[in-house]
Amino acid sequence: MITIATAECFTHGILAREIHAIAQNYEDNFSSSYWSLVNKVQKDCLKDAILEDKCSIFDLNELSVTCGFFIPTLDAVKSILKIENPIEPLKLIKGIKVYDDKGDREMSILMAEAAKKLSNSDIGIGTTAGVGYGGISIVDDDLVINTCSDVSANLIETNSNNLYERQKSGVEKTLEILIYYLNNNFKRIEKMSNVDIFYK
Repeated sequence: MITIATAECFTHGILAREIHAIAQNYEDNFSSSYWSLVNKVQKDCLKDAILEDKCSIFDLNELSVTCGFFIPTLDAVKSILKIENPIEPLKLIKGIKVYDDKGDREMSILMAEAAKKLSNSDIGIGTTAGVGYGGISIVDDDLVINTCSDVSANLIETNSNNLYERQKSGVEKTLEILIYYLNNNFKRIEKMSNVDIFYK
């Protein structure tokens, strides 16, 4: 069993809910809204595995969501995630942290690491987005996968359509990377846009 914890801002806890639904193999109204994407990525992984004479892929039923934090504010980053020295935001809107792309990507790593540590999970996922494409990180004991959504938006301008499209892109990209990662398919991850992989 592989355990996952999330600390989410612009993805609003959706990742924790979706990963849980996928792991539990829920059907009908309780099922994941992203099954078609999940199935496509799993098929990509199976195709690659067959080419490498492996013929097996990761069983998503072997996942368990330990917890999912929705952490939009700087105060919650400090008090709940126990991040003593978070990245300084450009601005606060009702306490909600607003970063640029660089700040978001750095902060998403801190959030992912904190969620993993607090929950004693195998994997931590962090997401945050202010002005730009946002930041998304998936971490384990050995590596950090750091990326962003493929849609730019501005939290300060509060254009709901743009913010929604960025959120949707972020959820989809995170799920895609997570499944490739679980299948140890780093070749596919490396081909994706704006992805950095760091080994600890």
